[in-house]
Amino acid sequence: MVKNIHHINFLVRELDKAVAAFAKLTDIQPIFEPLSSRGANSARFQLGDSWLVFVSPTDENGIVASILEEKGEGIFLISFGSDDLSKTLAGLTGNPRNGEMRKGLDNWYVQDISLDYEFGPILQLCETH
Repeated sequence: MVKNIHHINFLVRELDKAVAAFAKLTDIQPIFEPLSSRGANSARFQLGDSWLVFVSPTDENGIVASILEEKGEGIFLISFGSDDLSKTLAGLTGNPRNGEMRKGLDNWYVQDISLDYEFGPILQLCETH
């Protein structure tokens, strides 16, 4: 079952500028991490129990660059926290999986999902370890 919003991803062209602007608002220093398998770099801020993640492409032919080209800057992913991805997926009707489960930042296991309605941002489930 979904228990919270685990993280929200913002797609940005210039990671350093986006991070500097957001750091002024929160007075929090982000954690920077490469997302080599996705052709991107990231910076994440923890706000309470949720994370805001800024993602910027490093590979112009990577998946993140193609999403940026298609959708532009802004919120592109909302990830819902789950204690057990397998149980949460089993409780959904139809075949909600969109792609394969993968390891994300900080040992987060993530699964993109498709529901019966298009919400705009990519929807995802996340289980932390």
